[in-house]
Amino acid sequence: MMTWSRQDFGIKNTKIYVQLLCFSFFISILLKQYLFVSVISFLLIIGLLQVYYYHRVGERLELVNEKRRVRLMKGTTNYLELTFQNKGLPIWNSSVIISFQTSIAPQGDTTNMTSGLHEVKIPLSIGYKKRITVKVPIEGVHRGISRIKQLEVIIPHPFAEGSIVLNYTPLILMDAIVFPTLHKIDEGFIPSKFKQGILELNASLFEDPFFPIGTREYVPGDQFHHIHWKASAKMSNLQTKVFTKTANVSVLFVLNVVEKYGVVSDFEEKIEWLASHIEICNQQDIPFSLAINIRAFGKIPFVFLPTGSGDAHRIKAFEILSVLSNNDTLIPFEKIISYIDTHEELPVAVYIMSHQLERFFPLFMNWERRTNVLYRSDARMGGSLDE
Repeated sequence: MMTWSRQDFGIKNTKIYVQLLCFSFFISILLKQYLFVSVISFLLIIGLLQVYYYHRVGERLELVNEKRRVRLMKGTTNYLELTFQNKGLPIWNSSVIISFQTSIAPQGDTTNMTSGLHEVKIPLSIGYKKRITVKVPIEGVHRGISRIKQLEVIIPHPFAEGSIVLNYTPLILMDAIVFPTLHKIDEGFIPSKFKQGILELNASLFEDPFFPIGTREYVPGDQFHHIHWKASAKMSNLQTKVFTKTANVSVLFVLNVVEKYGVVSDFEEKIEWLASHIEICNQQDIPFSLAINIRAFGKIPFVFLPTGSGDAHRIKAFEILSVLSNNDTLIPFEKIISYIDTHEELPVAVYIMSHQLERFFPLFMNWERRTNVLYRSDARMGGSLDE
């Protein structure tokens, strides 16, 4: 498989130079000018080496093209790491030029742009059978995903003017993603004492049989297998295990980004509102899911993340939010409400973020009878979490 497209600059002049030297070499032999023969032979060897180098250099240069995602927040820094492996002729004093999308920028320099892409030039020298990694310091600029659109290696000739330009043709699997800005929020999440879960709540009706926290005196009606026999023997009367009381707390975020025939004007603020609440859920180990009325491919026709928890679930949610665009195809808010109502089990709490809430209140009457529904018409929040 061909991985590099190759362009030669200066090779034509070099070939003409070699041809002239060959002609001069034979003339010098015919005229028995052996001093000129020696000088021309030396120059001819250099010229032939140059032609050979032109044709062979970079043939076995490889980019280790592994799938990797660099994650950033706006204003934070990280590195794009490019690993090269060379199984051919050594490469000296060459340069790597990469162009990538503008949700990230080269750290400390955002002025070098070509065709709407940031362009970075990095020095590269690599010997025979060597493997090196070059790092490009980057900074998160705004929410979104940034892919490397072009990578080329410029190899100058060590003996004369001219260069080889290698353009990498396969899709580069590494990318960088900038997560939404997070803000401080003071809202709490409502637990349900009528559903069993993992949140400790003294008022809950449910106990976790795997987490005993003490004992108490036995009373008629206590289950036999809950008796703590060692404690009973020590206290000389029956003792019953006391377990941690737990409640269920889980959240569904439903976000409406459609206004008339287009996207809402505060699209970014709504995305940041949702990301900030997801961050709080992750910190408190609260399972969450989300639904947004943007078209998606698959079994569910809109952007939907099923209920889950933990850092991997948080990252997956942030990656979904990071790639959403106000140019995406939208679907009516009523359709995702209808789908959730008929296909999904409602969690303990549902957060509805939408403009013109009074228009949708009748659609949520059934939900209000089944769970806690909280409404938000705007995405005003406090300061950024990194302030």
